Amino acid sequence: MGNCSPSPRRRRPTEPGSPQLDGTVSAPTVTVNSISVSPYALARSPSVSAAAVDAEDGGVVRVYGSDGCPVAWRLRVSLLYKAAAPLHFTPSEAAPLGRPVLRLSAADPELCGTADELLRQVDARFEGKPRVAPPERPRAASPAAAAAAEVAELVRLQHRSAERHLEGVAAKVAEMVKKGKKSGKGRSVVEAAEVRRLGKWYGDVMEVMLEHARMEETLIFPDIQRASFPGVCDKVNEQHGRHLPMMNGIKEDIKTLLTLELGSPLFHEVLVNLSVRLKALQDHTKEHFKEEESDMLPRLEGVRRMQREEGKVSDKSNSAWASEALATMEVTHSKLFPFFMTGLLPQEAVQYLDLIFRCTKNTQYLVSMLRSLAERLEDANPSIIHNNPTKLYEHLLVKSP
Repeated sequence: MGNCSPSPRRRRPTEPGSPQLDGTVSAPTVTVNSISVSPYALARSPSVSAAAVDAEDGGVVRVYGSDGCPVAWRLRVSLLYKAAAPLHFTPSEAAPLGRPVLRLSAADPELCGTADELLRQVDARFEGKPRVAPPERPRAASPAAAAAAEVAELVRLQHRSAERHLEGVAAKVAEMVKKGKKSGKGRSVVEAAEVRRLGKWYGDVMEVMLEHARMEETLIFPDIQRASFPGVCDKVNEQHGRHLPMMNGIKEDIKTLLTLELGSPLFHEVLVNLSVRLKALQDHTKEHFKEEESDMLPRLEGVRRMQREEGKVSDKSNSAWASEALATMEVTHSKLFPFFMTGLLPQEAVQYLDLIFRCTKNTQYLVSMLRSLAERLEDANPSIIHNNPTKLYEHLLVKSP
């Protein structure tokens, strides 16, 4: 999903304003540092004029493009993670060849290019992390190695998000325990709304973790076992089995809290027990993820070679395996996508965006994911995005209706 439309390099140049083969009208462009500069893109926009833009604050970054264009949404989300300047997005169907137009300031020309080209322009203008343009990837030793590297990156980033959300839930419970101690016999300082938000937070991380485990159990572990030796995945499968009762026990404790009198001795006792359970789940999960990443993921290249030898994949489908993994986690990549992404540090989040951009073939699905994330990031303070991803989620949770 690198582009919204065929690359201009594949089209025969036409006179400005003349119809293309697909019925669209071309815009006159010139090239600056390999990026197409489209001087008429804003003037042709039905929503804004170039004069109006120039009259506004010159420090605002502007993106103009179709509301259904993944590149426009990726630019928007990347700029929100960059958090270097105010951002304004104007829906416009008039961008040349269906591509979005980027204007880094009122003094700059409008730029039109591929997603990678425009993101490199953003990095060049706004130094510092995160770097939003994909890095130059070393050439893989084989198609199997390339496919294995994508799946391994996907799994590792999903691990990091789950770890941080568990850490955030555990920290919130520890904070509530301290509040309960301070309240004494007086009015409880732990509020019912806090308990409800805690239940929502934990319920979301549990759903993501269970979906991640199912993806591994159906898509990865069986073929690792076939490509290696019998029993190689027994330990990680057993760990998945042990985690489920632990997670369910925590869920029941939170439900119990909602039925108890706030600040009562029993409430505090259940809260302390919940804190202990969460710490145990955190420790088990970290150890489990560490074992998977050190023992299981290095075997993926051998698995992909085996799949190719069996005729299950072609040499042209390097991203097909990661695409399948993404598709099996439907809830994580639909209603819980903003939640999942708030568990990643900004640079990790940009990496994950690059993965889904390359591996998601359904344009509408991709736009839906990016739109939901952009809408949540727009509600956040940039300093929270950069410094503490789980605090970002807690901040958004408090603001939710």
